[in-house]
Amino acid sequence: MRKPATLVRTIFTLFAVTVIFWGCSSRDDIKSTGDSDSTEAVIRPDQFLVDARITLYDGPYRTTDLYADSIEKYEGIDSSLAWNLKVHFFDTLGNEISYLESDSGVVREKADFMEVFGHVKVRTEDSAYLFTEQLAYDIKTDSIMTEKFVKIVQQGDTIQGYGLVADQQLKKTRIKRQVTGTLKSSKTVLD
Repeated sequence: MRKPATLVRTIFTLFAVTVIFWGCSSRDDIKSTGDSDSTEAVIRPDQFLVDARITLYDGPYRTTDLYADSIEKYEGIDSSLAWNLKVHFFDTLGNEISYLESDSGVVREKADFMEVFGHVKVRTEDSAYLFTEQLAYDIKTDSIMTEKFVKIVQQGDTIQGYGLVADQQLKKTRIKRQVTGTLKSSKTVLD
């Protein structure tokens, strides 16, 4: 089975490689007011990809299918932005091991960091579901995290609260505060 860190590195490579083949676009620009004169500078994307449907391989093995309405690459600020993401991850036998969808996301290749935003949904191989509004993945620590409200549903059990640190498969999770939930197997409500 493919390691989670390898899958995320593959996504980083995806953003770096695929946008090289596409030209610039005049889509909405990022505005910066970073200079001392308070004049507004506009940062335009270096590359722009529309209706991205990309399959990634590690040797002969399909590792990832990524779908995005659009991807913008900003080389100067080490950021690739994507909208309406749907990402399927596969093991070496071709079985789907996890799925992620979100409204948007950003990848910072040099920092080995990915963050997704808006209606984030993660489904793992063993049918655990994570719902939140923001989720970050740090490849260096192989962990996902957020400070936002999270809800995890697995085998009829529901746990929710604020703040999360977990491994990518949701096998080891820690919800930081205001934890509540219902455990179906014991008919217990957590407060």
